[in-house]
Amino acid sequence: MQSTRSGPNKRAGTFGGFLGASYDPVWGEFRGEMPQGDPYLEVTPEGRFSFSERHVPGLTLDILNRRRSLLGQLEDQVRWMDSASSVQSYQRTRDRAFSVAASNKLRRGLDIQDEPAKVRERYGMNLFGQSCLSARRLIENDVKLVTVLWDEWERSDESWDTHHDHHPRMRKMLLPGFDRAYSALILDLEQRGMLDDTLVLCLSEHGRTPKFYNTSKGPGRGHWSEVYSQLFAGAGIRPGTLIGASDEIAAYPTERPLSPKDILATAYHLLGIDHEQEIADRQGRLWPLVHGGHVVPELIG
Repeated sequence: MQSTRSGPNKRAGTFGGFLGASYDPVWGEFRGEMPQGDPYLEVTPEGRFSFSERHVPGLTLDILNRRRSLLGQLEDQVRWMDSASSVQSYQRTRDRAFSVAASNKLRRGLDIQDEPAKVRERYGMNLFGQSCLSARRLIENDVKLVTVLWDEWERSDESWDTHHDHHPRMRKMLLPGFDRAYSALILDLEQRGMLDDTLVLCLSEHGRTPKFYNTSKGPGRGHWSEVYSQLFAGAGIRPGTLIGASDEIAAYPTERPLSPKDILATAYHLLGIDHEQEIADRQGRLWPLVHGGHVVPELIG
């Protein structure tokens, strides 16, 4: 789920890349009141998610189907363009948009108002908590892959990019909000009998510098890619397993270092996908799905 103010266009890594725009994800948007002015701090129970960028009053499923039929008739007149890769990409994206708009299962999955108030509060009445709850509902309604992002809203103060004021932000908002939502999601999946079939990956793009530096807004930490932690659960992951270690200031790994490619290879393996296979780009060139990654046997129960 993604907040509308932040928007997905800031983060290139979440798109289809060399596979083309037709492989871009479908973004969910949240609309609701923010009593504290920031959705990661608090949202009201009336808030809701939607896959559409704009709400069109009076647009029923019957009207949508008629429009789709008309669009199909118009496109039949330009079949000579069908061989163009850009047109094929457009058609794939169009078909996906219609399937999303017309899907009762997706609408049910997004309708977090159906959840009891106690369940919603257990996840946390903020954007990240309600997004994790919506992710569980989407999985229940046969969505195979769901990504929940914790991105900044209008400023970076509420994000995990703690270049300043590190300790108060971690204590007051970041850690409590994450702990509440993540634990609620894992327990909810387990209680519903879904955890054994659902792979939950809590990933970050990098860690933070081992040492603090002073800023006018309080001590902060910079970007650091040498060592950081990630969390895994469900779908064959061995519970309670700790892999690897760092030096005493978390600067460099001292035991069993893993790469992001190893995590990708392991995730594909658990999903029943051959991580050593090759895939073709839009020009027909073959690329390895995961180049150089290895399955991590210690992670698998």
